[in-house]
Amino acid sequence: MNDPGPNASAATINPSLPVSPRTSLRQLLWALVFALTLPAILIAAAGLYSGYRAEQETMDLRLQETVRAMSLSLDREIEKSEVVMRMLALSPYIADGNFSAFHRQAQEAGIPKPSWVSLVTPEGEVLLSTRVPYGSELPDSVRQTSLLKVLETRTTHLSDLFNGSITGQPLITLDVPVILDEKVAYILSASISPNIFQKLIADQRIASNWNAAVLDRSGRVVARSRMPERFVGQLGNPIIRDAINSNPEGHVQSVTLEGVPVRAYFSKSAVYGWSFVISVPSTELSASFKRSLFWLVILAGCILMGVALAAVLSRLIAKPVDQLVAQAHALGAGQEVLGASTHVLEFDTIQKALTDAAANVREQERNREEVLTRVAESEARLRLALNAGHLGSWEYTPSTGIFVTSPQCRANFGRGPDQPFSYDDLIAAIHPDDRARQAEAVVRTLKNRVDLQVEYRAIWPDQSEHWIRISGQVRVAPDGHLSLVGVSQDITEQKLADERQGIMLHELNHRVKNTLATVQSVASMTRRSADQGDPAAWDAFLGRVQGLAKTHDLLTATQWQGALLKDVLKNELEPYQDALNQRIRLRGPEINLQPSAVLALGLAVHELATNASKYGSLTSPEGKVHVMWALASALNPPVLIVEWVESGGPPVTPPQRQGFGTKLIQRGLAQQLGGEIKLNFHPDGVRCVITFPIKNVMVEIDETDESVERYAS
Repeated sequence: MNDPGPNASAATINPSLPVSPRTSLRQLLWALVFALTLPAILIAAAGLYSGYRAEQETMDLRLQETVRAMSLSLDREIEKSEVVMRMLALSPYIADGNFSAFHRQAQEAGIPKPSWVSLVTPEGEVLLSTRVPYGSELPDSVRQTSLLKVLETRTTHLSDLFNGSITGQPLITLDVPVILDEKVAYILSASISPNIFQKLIADQRIASNWNAAVLDRSGRVVARSRMPERFVGQLGNPIIRDAINSNPEGHVQSVTLEGVPVRAYFSKSAVYGWSFVISVPSTELSASFKRSLFWLVILAGCILMGVALAAVLSRLIAKPVDQLVAQAHALGAGQEVLGASTHVLEFDTIQKALTDAAANVREQERNREEVLTRVAESEARLRLALNAGHLGSWEYTPSTGIFVTSPQCRANFGRGPDQPFSYDDLIAAIHPDDRARQAEAVVRTLKNRVDLQVEYRAIWPDQSEHWIRISGQVRVAPDGHLSLVGVSQDITEQKLADERQGIMLHELNHRVKNTLATVQSVASMTRRSADQGDPAAWDAFLGRVQGLAKTHDLLTATQWQGALLKDVLKNELEPYQDALNQRIRLRGPEINLQPSAVLALGLAVHELATNASKYGSLTSPEGKVHVMWALASALNPPVLIVEWVESGGPPVTPPQRQGFGTKLIQRGLAQQLGGEIKLNFHPDGVRCVITFPIKNVMVEIDETDESVERYAS
């Protein structure tokens, strides 16, 4: 009899299946390929475009932050010269008329080279200039407009870029009034070369095809990374100047002075009105889009290759289906199991053959799956418990030397998850001083059949030392062999925590003794004031103890590693600040003080603030307190100078005797830190200048030069 073929057999075995148009396997494969490729192309295109936009936004944000930081650096560069000039304006040599000595002091003041300092009368007569030896004949100043502005405002004035009348070179001047007897007696001028700002740009290592520039208030180029010799002194692009006048910072499409299309990022200084600009060529910004388009083309090509491969595979899949049908009929011979049609010819045939076989093995598979499920759940719970406790499992058979470890166990000894780790490797990893204790514990466990509990140090391959806790039990195998099974745990952090706790207790004892000594000193001095009939002595004592407690809180936040000078000042002066942050103004570099300096300076500032709130500028709503500090690295030894200036309060009269607060400042600062305190009871407001040797107050003396560059806002 002729074989009717597999399709005829299917129809004969199950005549109840409906006869309807069916989809072939090849058609389904093609439909699947297109259903996957089209969304993949769309999603990839959207993803690449989104990545391009994200990259563009990230670059905008990064460059905007860069120009903002450079604008702050520009402020700090000018502010350094302003601080030095203001300190020079207070020189006693000017008041005494000793201009020769002041000429030497100005030369050593630390004004960045090639700048120089001049002393000018309000009428424009130049008395001296550090650019030439003292006594040289000097022409009168031709900057009458700038001098008149300083006379009228009695404040510091920074000029725009101009060509010097004597040198013929571009210059910027910083004019500071010298006030004697309540009037502007002289004007101290610093002539600053644009080379200082040129160096500031050069230090940033701007990309060769980018351009960075510094613009003054009029939009004139002060310094430039590309061809400064050609463009310094010229007005910047009008588009950029208009954008700066409209907004203090942002970015705009523009063209450089060379005619290159760029995207310009700018930030304007809120203090001096100068701006920093970075221009990036537009061609560089469009490169990211071209990269995205390139990868999109590559992806499309890969998908087309997949389509072609799918066409080949569809032909290869359809051919063995007939052979699979014949094997399925042999497997299910003698049984009839009905199934719903899939409307796919090949799948209906395979389904008939497999349902015949499924009836025979269904029960066995169900039982097997239940057993495997329970085993898998048990193993999963065990792994979860071990991982939760960071425990590594291990098993050691002494008779065979076989040592089996889990990845976490190997990690406890500094090994990778796939790195071999034998028992000999374990012994070699144990600290030589602990190997005997580990060996004795293993022998005792095997001999007495007791639990294994031992802790020892392990040396990792990187030579770091770690503490390991080993726990285990004896297991007897069916063949009678003994083995040890247990877990390992890295307890290094626990050991270090115990050690740190001991150190902290010792340090706490030391800090408490020092604090009690300070309180005892304050109490002793307060008692003497009370004995002399001061009714406010007790309240003053409580205020000082509370100020000391606030300073302790500040040190506790840094684990007694010191505190920033600005934070110490804020800690005491913040209660007196107004809503606009104008009443209390702090300015100076970022300086980290030693704990002893924090306590002493905190008490001193507390006394100054208390005096100002009772008798000084803080008694009036218009009163203000300005605190400025600077590092005088050029002096020997280097010193930290802190200046307290009150203004806007009632007229000040010098006290008849030295008060308790002054004694406390002298004892805390002069005796403990070797500082020098100068109090000036000027009618306009109290002025206090405190000078410390840097080595007595700062935490990181080696980084003084770097700290000068980091100014607080």
